[in-house]
Amino acid sequence: MTRRVAVVGAGLAGVTTAYELAALGLQVQVFERGGSVAEQASFASNALLSPFTPNLADTTSPAPLAFRLRRWRAGRSTGDAAGQLVALSQLGLARAVDLRRALGLDDEATDGLLVALTDAKRVATAQARLEGWKALGLQVELIEAGEARLREPGLNADAPLAAALAFARGGAGNPRLFAQQLRLQAQRLGAGFRFHTTVRAIAIAADGTGLMLRHEYTPPLEAPIRGTERDAGDTLPQLPGAQDERFDAVVLCNGLDAATLSGQRLPLAAQHEASVTAPLRLLEAHPDLGPKAGWIDPTLGLAIARTGQRVRVTGGLTVAGARTRVTPDFEALHRGLQHWFPGSVLHSQVQQSQSRRALPADGLPVLGSGGRAGLWLNISPGGLGWGLACGSAQILAQQIAGLAPALDIAALGPQRLL
Repeated sequence: MTRRVAVVGAGLAGVTTAYELAALGLQVQVFERGGSVAEQASFASNALLSPFTPNLADTTSPAPLAFRLRRWRAGRSTGDAAGQLVALSQLGLARAVDLRRALGLDDEATDGLLVALTDAKRVATAQARLEGWKALGLQVELIEAGEARLREPGLNADAPLAAALAFARGGAGNPRLFAQQLRLQAQRLGAGFRFHTTVRAIAIAADGTGLMLRHEYTPPLEAPIRGTERDAGDTLPQLPGAQDERFDAVVLCNGLDAATLSGQRLPLAAQHEASVTAPLRLLEAHPDLGPKAGWIDPTLGLAIARTGQRVRVTGGLTVAGARTRVTPDFEALHRGLQHWFPGSVLHSQVQQSQSRRALPADGLPVLGSGGRAGLWLNISPGGLGWGLACGSAQILAQQIAGLAPALDIAALGPQRLL
């Protein structure tokens, strides 16, 4: 059985993978070029905990012509992938709940997820797809607009709403807070974390068994601020120069950089997502301001979520080349929030952010063996609900440990892209 495993990347995917591996008794070492967990794509990402629902979005993300062509071709040959992703996303939601209860994690979770249907045409489309979604195992119901407004009393009374989809197992939570707490639990199980450490290359060991991982300590050039506190277990200075270390397996959870380290020509683009987070306005005279949990507007491509006493809006998904810069339209997110939940946040304390994730043409995760013996990929394009990371990590850890996985996710493997 595999005993020593390296995890590259300490975002939500990397931290959940490290925990699941350590929970199965494996020796785990995480490498992260940043200074903490979940400080890149997972820093202020979509806060929804939602099951994957095929054909829910009204539109596709803007993208270069070449990518749109690949996306069209990929959409014609998804096979069993969509069904497997539905099952995996639901497993992930259940696993997130189990981890919260078993480990006492508090990620400011809220229960409830509604999808807005703004006119009769969208209601009819949802009705036509409802039985198909239920056949895939999704617990979803179509509710009237009045019922939706009772569940979300902060909704704008003047915003057009014909009906809504209600997902029984959906909700919201703070993915970065979840990752920070789960990291401590992984460390208690023996997992190590090396920050400011860049993985340069991965090669097959000289004797043909195991993998050699070359890494280098790459601290930031600027001096640390006096008085800043180091989180428990953070990396202390390491030896200078490249270091080689042997592992039985390596899991790449580092998004776009995984393509280079894997040694395969994975056709991945960059999907950019903008986010706005602001404190909820608390007024005794208006106790229902803002959302109670999760709200999706597929027409505008927005997700609005409440975590604790804050509201996060994400959207503006845009596909670009791996090195292309994209200017986020934060104003569109502010307008969307004002449209659905007017006057609900303190705009003077807004935090604006942008994330970037690896995206294959079919828009699905890349999960499974990476071609070389012992090399594994855990890459998610985002926009699928962060609970998916919990399910993906559990299944991959079972496979790496030589156990029978709880689900078959073969259709989500990297071989479909080659």
